[in-house]
Amino acid sequence: MLKFLNHKRYKYFIMLPVVFLLLSALYYKYEIKEIQGALLLENYNKAVNYVDVLASAVEANKERKWLDHEQNICDAVEFIDQLYQMYGAAYKLVDGQLLLITERFYETSPFEPLDFTEFCDTVFGQESGGLIIGYAPESQAYRALHIYFQWMPLYSPENERYLVVAGASAYSVTSTIPLWVSAWQWVSMGITFILNVCLIMLLARLGHIYEQRGGDVYREGRQ
Repeated sequence: MLKFLNHKRYKYFIMLPVVFLLLSALYYKYEIKEIQGALLLENYNKAVNYVDVLASAVEANKERKWLDHEQNICDAVEFIDQLYQMYGAAYKLVDGQLLLITERFYETSPFEPLDFTEFCDTVFGQESGGLIIGYAPESQAYRALHIYFQWMPLYSPENERYLVVAGASAYSVTSTIPLWVSAWQWVSMGITFILNVCLIMLLARLGHIYEQRGGDVYREGRQ
């Protein structure tokens, strides 16, 4: 074993535990990011489902005038917008311009999609779809808002439809990994790292002693 520690190439293999530990730390960090992404996707899908259900209800009675849906659409969209850090808004066309018809509840993250050219270009070119808009509210951190929109009712002419928009950002995620789980993971890796470094230093020292003694592991005078 001591001879192995002084081999020109093989001696570096004692660093493998530390390398593996560092790779584990990077993997854990990536894993946390993936979990947060999955939770964000869950919230976004929740917003999509809300809009799709609303659209299905609006489309159910094709004999009903489009204006008769307005109050129900407003109530449903305002419910979405009141969810923590979720976005919801409904518009209707007035003289070719989109007019907001719902009350906004944006105490923490004000957002106006009409301020973004890519949003206007997208919604006027499709009946439904999604896009991601990055923005930074005043005195708040930058965020990427995942947006889903749909025009309704589709049985009405284009100038007699409502545009419903809903979305979520990473700040809407309230379910997180418990702090004690994350803390213990990093503490255990830190302790393991220190122990591995100490062990490597000890082995390196033993290897050096072995080399100085010319391969004799015993002190002079000992049998």
